[in-house]
Amino acid sequence: MHRGIGCGRNETEMLTPEELVEGMKANDLAVVSVLGDIGNGEIREASRDWPLINGQDHPASTANRILHWDAEWHYDPKGVTFEQKAIGGHLILLGLQNGEKIFSESTYPIFEWAKKQGAIAGFAHMQYLPSGIPQVLDCCLPLEYPVETALGSSAFLMEDVNGSDTAIEAYYRLLNCGFRPGLVAATDFPCNKLEPFGTLLTYVEVRGQILTYRRWVEGIAAGRTVISRNGHTEFLDLKVNKTVSPGNEIHLKRNAPVEVDIRWFSKKRLTGKVELVRNGTVVASQEGTTTPDSPLVFHSSQNLDQSGWLCARRMDEKGHQCHTGAVFITINKAPVRASVEDAQYFIRFIDHLTEAISPGGEWSQYFPHDRDAVLGRYRQAKAIYQKIATEAKTTKEHLLVARETGKN
Repeated sequence: MHRGIGCGRNETEMLTPEELVEGMKANDLAVVSVLGDIGNGEIREASRDWPLINGQDHPASTANRILHWDAEWHYDPKGVTFEQKAIGGHLILLGLQNGEKIFSESTYPIFEWAKKQGAIAGFAHMQYLPSGIPQVLDCCLPLEYPVETALGSSAFLMEDVNGSDTAIEAYYRLLNCGFRPGLVAATDFPCNKLEPFGTLLTYVEVRGQILTYRRWVEGIAAGRTVISRNGHTEFLDLKVNKTVSPGNEIHLKRNAPVEVDIRWFSKKRLTGKVELVRNGTVVASQEGTTTPDSPLVFHSSQNLDQSGWLCARRMDEKGHQCHTGAVFITINKAPVRASVEDAQYFIRFIDHLTEAISPGGEWSQYFPHDRDAVLGRYRQAKAIYQKIATEAKTTKEHLLVARETGKN
């Protein structure tokens, strides 16, 4: 979230730290990351936030509420009048020791800048992605997410404002290629029509008995999260083999069934459908009602014949309302290679980026200096997806042979 002026908030003063802590009470938030704008955004007086990015919880924090300043980086290519623009997307930087305004033609130098401070970074606004490959620029498209995830720079994906299932589609595709980004939801106040802080939020499992901001950040990077699009109204508890929760892994020497338990908790009576997703496909579901005194509970046994992943989600007519991070099942130490098609999708995605930013391309004007270096990263990422596609095809062929042999 931001505390500034603009993006729908037209007051004359920024929110004070004390007002931010008070605002955390509406959705009973334990942690808020206040994002100082270190790009060309429409939040005015952004420079007042930069000194507060210091690696420490703000003194206005209380025993139950952590208020901490970090940063969002972006140079929107559309919808702004600023001279400097970049197409890579908006980055959320968590765990910084200092903040300053930095321009880059691509996202990679910003990831490196954050990493040197011991911070993690990921792409925001995943909900703005279309179902296919993006063809038209807007303010916020995370165009470089396939590249920087493949090359190990991006630690998480974030949906915000209204959320959408295209964000989840992108998450599934990356999981099917063997990557393990964290899954995050956030409010993006005040760019959310001024809805309360935490209308979209992230539950994070932290290691250790005491919640700290650093442990919260580490939990996000590890994928130990559950996201909600309606505050603290509901929560999904996913356990595999009784104890294994999102962000964690089960190692098997051979294919064998795993036991999945899902509990849907709610602070009020809700009716809906809870689904178990395996490698991007719904493999079990249950419709029903949950109440504060009686959560909906269901069990499923899943037999995986290749390395894969499991998630739980609660759906309604608007899409996912609550969604867990992934539990990973690794069989015989093999990486997840669940979809040839998803790897090929990212190859086409990067091919389109490459063509668009090359000399004469429709987005070439955004790279007057660093084009060769950026194209080099695109080639590296494409090669990774090509290797994944080949391995996924081989895995698929071996499984078909094994199944046919089993039938005989």
